[in-house]
Amino acid sequence: MEQIEFIRLAPQLRGKAMAIGQSFFASEEEAEDVAQETLIRLWKAWEGLTSAEEAERLTVRVAKYECINAWRREQSRPHTSLSSAQEVTHPMTQNGQPMEGDELSEAIRRAAGTLTKSEARLWRLFAEAGMTAAEISAITEINVRSVSTMLSHARSHIYKLLKEGGYIDG
Repeated sequence: MEQIEFIRLAPQLRGKAMAIGQSFFASEEEAEDVAQETLIRLWKAWEGLTSAEEAERLTVRVAKYECINAWRREQSRPHTSLSSAQEVTHPMTQNGQPMEGDELSEAIRRAAGTLTKSEARLWRLFAEAGMTAAEISAITEINVRSVSTMLSHARSHIYKLLKEGGYIDG
């Protein structure tokens, strides 16, 4: 395709890449980076493209890959650990004694069993597989904000049941 066609289609393709970046990261800055990298890659491949539809398909594919690459770069950076004020205290049993790990795990498992099917699926990826919301989003193709919201609801539900069952104070 001609370079003039790229200039004509670039704003539309950039908007598509931005939307993908925002749904993945929920951050304007990250979405901008994704859109820019996507347009750079499109520019390099432009002469080999035959139609606007092909350019649009490539935009979606490249933007998704750029999201995953940006997420991987972020994951490879060292993260600071929780401060002592943020650390979780050990839950107590009903008689005030520290709860055994197996007992707490079983209580959490039972509470998680009451989640909706979709929340339970995301919860297993989060709690059992140790995945982040961004990783879960990449695998399930659910918007990262929606994943975060569903996980937050699942945590609240499990916490409520553990509290009602006397497994935790607070």
